[in-house]
Amino acid sequence: MKTNIHPKEIYQRVEEFGLSNSASMLTEIIEVEKDSNRRQEAIKYLSLISNNSMQVKERSHNIFENLLISGEKVGIKCEAAKALGNSKNEKGLKPLKWVLKQKPLNSQVELSVLKAIKKIRFEEPEIKLFIKKLDEENNSIRDFVRIQLLSLDPGQLINTALISLENKKFSNDHKIELIKLIGYELSSINSSFEGVSYIESKYPEIMEDLIQYKKVLLEEITQILKREDSNLMESVLSILHVIGHEIEKDLIKLLLIEDFIVKKNAIVLCGKLKLTESVDFLITNLDNIYNEVSIASIEALGEIGDISAVPELLDILDIEDISFEYTDLDMKLYILDAIKKIYSNNQNVSYDHLYSHMEKDNITIQESVAFLLGEIGKEEFVKPLVSLLNVRNLDVQKNTIIALGKIGKLESLEYLIRIIKNDNSYWLIKKVAVDAIYNIIQNNWYRVKDDQNGIKRSINKELAVMIEHLGNNSEENFKVKLSLINLLETYSDEHALSALLKRINDFHRVVRIRASNAIKKIEERLELSHQH
Repeated sequence: MKTNIHPKEIYQRVEEFGLSNSASMLTEIIEVEKDSNRRQEAIKYLSLISNNSMQVKERSHNIFENLLISGEKVGIKCEAAKALGNSKNEKGLKPLKWVLKQKPLNSQVELSVLKAIKKIRFEEPEIKLFIKKLDEENNSIRDFVRIQLLSLDPGQLINTALISLENKKFSNDHKIELIKLIGYELSSINSSFEGVSYIESKYPEIMEDLIQYKKVLLEEITQILKREDSNLMESVLSILHVIGHEIEKDLIKLLLIEDFIVKKNAIVLCGKLKLTESVDFLITNLDNIYNEVSIASIEALGEIGDISAVPELLDILDIEDISFEYTDLDMKLYILDAIKKIYSNNQNVSYDHLYSHMEKDNITIQESVAFLLGEIGKEEFVKPLVSLLNVRNLDVQKNTIIALGKIGKLESLEYLIRIIKNDNSYWLIKKVAVDAIYNIIQNNWYRVKDDQNGIKRSINKELAVMIEHLGNNSEENFKVKLSLINLLETYSDEHALSALLKRINDFHRVVRIRASNAIKKIEERLELSHQH
């Protein structure tokens, strides 16, 4: 026989050559051939034919084992591992597991070995082995291991993962993967059926295990939780939603401990689970020495949405209140966002908390309440907001004007016009007022088209004041002029042309350009209207 026959041809002519001779020819190629590709092909086809004869299978097994252990080429070792897996002979487990213990180990070889082990047997020893491999840095290996574990019976997988959480040798990253595994399995069951009740009836052992290991779960989760890891957060919430009331009291107790990492993570979870019972404990953590804890408490209160937390949150902004020794004004955005969330979750409530704080002689609180009223956007806020326009502070005035613009009620226009006409108004306040007028008109423009209740006449009256101001105040700040031009270009008609023409020769080039463009836009609009 000539050993230069291609391995595939030997396999195809196995009946002609005979099983034993074919195996010998392939073995010779494996042992003598220098071309690695031909050797790999020979291993592949020897594996295929060896299943037809116990004698050939035994002989081949030893060859594959030697190649796996002693082979130098990665491709050869991978093909040998694959061959051992295809044989499904449990004798192959020992050399395969031995290889996994060798360091350093090529990732391709490691993946091939794990695949082979899975083919041969996947029982408790192998499952534990795969659990240990969950923290592999190589994505392909980690993904393969995870997928194989998820193929297990849900009860078996979750029980094994829970037991593994107690392993002190496992790193935090390793435990994160275990938590993700449990959460993914639970969410996959819940997404297919009617929630927790299905798990309780179909998999009572899962509920028993989760409750039995709730202390371990909570301990590990509050140590490893990372808000930026959305997959981890989803898994954690899936677990906690299933356990439900069994874990709520234990979670709230963690709000009282000193470990700020555990406390912060417990706070985050109270917010995600919307535990109203935790509100009082969260409030006590608002002035925590650690900013991370305070911010987490603020955000959690926002997610829970209990209206009783609003005055406590606003009081943080009262820097004259000595009870908040560690107040950090950088928290303002978190506080405002939390209060906004609370009111968005409670539509039909009193806003007395906001009104009462608005009357405080505190600039930070006044500007914050003005911002909130604008974000909530109720028309009933116009009157209290107008009263804030008299506060002699730029930030308060600016936020109040912006809020009136967001609410978009026409009754606000007269107060905003006064600001623009007032020679003592700061340019920034004037500009913001013009922009607010733009928003209000935009908000009501659909009513102008229907000419409801003289709305068009009312708006045109206010636009006339804007036209006059632009035309007669050449010394006005150029940014105010630009906002006026933008307003008139969009909502005015031929009455604005004379004022815009005056700005063609303005000192500022950008004003000249914008005025010229506005004139063109208005003329084009007029021409189109005449055609119709």
